[in-house]
Amino acid sequence: MLMIVRFWILLSAALVSAGWILSALHQLNGVGYALFLTPLLIAVLVARPKSDLPVREKIQRWRARFTQRFRRRPAQMFLLFAVLSFLGGCLYPPLSVDANAYRLPRILHWLAAGQWHWIHTFEARMNISACGMEWLSAPLILLTHTDRFLFLINFVSYLMLPGLLFSVFTRLQVRPRTAWWWTWILSSGLCFVLQAGSIVNDSFAVVYILAAVDLALRARERKNAGDLWLSLLAAGLVTGAKQSNIPLAALWFIAAWPARSLLWQNPWRSAAVFIFSLLVSVIPISLINQHFSGTWLPLDNPSIAALGHFQLNPFWGIVGNAFCLPVQNLVPPFYSWLPPLYSYAPILWDEWMRDFLQTPFGAHFASFEKFGFLSEAYYHGISEANAGLGLGICLMIWASWRALRQLRREGQLTGPAIPASPVLRRLRFAPWGLLIVFAAKNGAFENARHLAPYYPFLFTAWLVKPGHSRVTRQRSWQNLALATMIVAALLLATIVERPLFPAQTVFRFVRSHFSNSDLLQDECVHYLDSISQGIAARRNFIRQQLPAGEKVIGFYDKMTDTEEPGIWFAGGRPRVECQLPDDSPDRLRHLGVRYVVVDAIAVQNHDGNLDHWLQRYHATVIAQYPPPNPTVQPARRADLYIVQLN
Repeated sequence: MLMIVRFWILLSAALVSAGWILSALHQLNGVGYALFLTPLLIAVLVARPKSDLPVREKIQRWRARFTQRFRRRPAQMFLLFAVLSFLGGCLYPPLSVDANAYRLPRILHWLAAGQWHWIHTFEARMNISACGMEWLSAPLILLTHTDRFLFLINFVSYLMLPGLLFSVFTRLQVRPRTAWWWTWILSSGLCFVLQAGSIVNDSFAVVYILAAVDLALRARERKNAGDLWLSLLAAGLVTGAKQSNIPLAALWFIAAWPARSLLWQNPWRSAAVFIFSLLVSVIPISLINQHFSGTWLPLDNPSIAALGHFQLNPFWGIVGNAFCLPVQNLVPPFYSWLPPLYSYAPILWDEWMRDFLQTPFGAHFASFEKFGFLSEAYYHGISEANAGLGLGICLMIWASWRALRQLRREGQLTGPAIPASPVLRRLRFAPWGLLIVFAAKNGAFENARHLAPYYPFLFTAWLVKPGHSRVTRQRSWQNLALATMIVAALLLATIVERPLFPAQTVFRFVRSHFSNSDLLQDECVHYLDSISQGIAARRNFIRQQLPAGEKVIGFYDKMTDTEEPGIWFAGGRPRVECQLPDDSPDRLRHLGVRYVVVDAIAVQNHDGNLDHWLQRYHATVIAQYPPPNPTVQPARRADLYIVQLN
């Protein structure tokens, strides 16, 4: 497993650094990637360990090792998670809101231009967000001309999660039996399980920070500078994945500091690795933001302010997140089936939160993005885009605490604690300090998912306590752990974005035969009219209605618009030029644009009505979504127009 982790870190660092270097050379294309990555491939083939064993014996050994490792139920549940995630990723296109609003479009803009560039767009996140996942995705899109395989980045990362969790836990002196059980329990955390088959970019970085700490501790034990170099690259990668991960670099620093003398064994190589670690980190995008916006993270951009002010008072940020983070992690799976409120529960909860924000005390949390709200705007229930660890793991924490308390009362928690070095003690408790830093600065909506790379380290200070090995032997505790995993598997198989059953057939039948059941009709809406279904339908509309052969298509959009990837992947693969409200209509004609995809809400927000926009641009509507339907009254307003410039 460690060899695979090392290769993944090298490959990730190579792809991220290739993105920046090829952009600087204006060669962000297939030829550029081939020339950049070929030497790495040759080096890996030359350096791979040689074996004289016959292929048949290698397969037999691998089969025996696999059977031994996955012979028990928790490990088999992880295999089930992996299979279900892979099936979901293969069967469904990636239609998450954030990915389609800014992460996929920015990749396509860069590839079309042959370099990273500051994109002319209303969606500021295309320019200011960290680029780690995007640089891993760019060569896949170049190679396959589709976004269908991008889920493999999260999937491969998820496969490495249990091995790294167990290794880090045991190095931080969690007893092996306790580490084994909690490895599989944490691997069933909803933020990891639900994102494994998606392209959401929160959880894949957990592999980097686990590897950074693990390799730094290995380097100290084995006096191996190579492991320390790899850990440095992994630390850079975790910050380059998302700006909210920056505090995690402190964990690598704590783990690597005792091994710092290894860097001087070969100072030139160490300097080269340090430079590459900066290149794959958050540093490049921070410098670019500073150049274009005057600050390393320009959250005061008007389009970002539309989501939330994000200028948190640190004290109230900590207090507010002390409420929001537990609430998000305690939301029960399948809550829309729970009486008495069913799917109305989040609506009522959000109303309470709106009323609370109007109070003098609640006003302290107004700078949060939708303080305390539950997700019902984009996603139904718990999904890849809003899940934390989940209620199941919270129940496991409670059950373990209760069992430990009972053992303490019975006097069975005897024996000295395992002595720990100062480095290990700091690694156990530092994550809680980093959590406070996170809470003081992060007021984003549903930020429990942003904590995915933090979660494993928050458990170590507790799991080293004596008694956990006894607790994990209790049959009732083990049954609860398996029940938690089974519920996670059911949620993964029935998630609205990627259901692994014939959801369309089932719920169309339910809609037509059980029209008197409000509960069932509500579920029909969630599965048949979900946000993912809407994104897919608009993609198909754009693909069918845009004239083939057009080289450039205009796009008049708004914040969090999800239609742009559908334009890029339309027939002929046209280039997309975004048009802002203050731009002149002549700009589009100068760029050779003849057709424009127009968002109806963007027109309403900036131009008042479509007729005014059409008059200003001298344009004619040739298609609209949804299409007019005279049999439906009242008529549904169009969401999207395709117009021709006259």
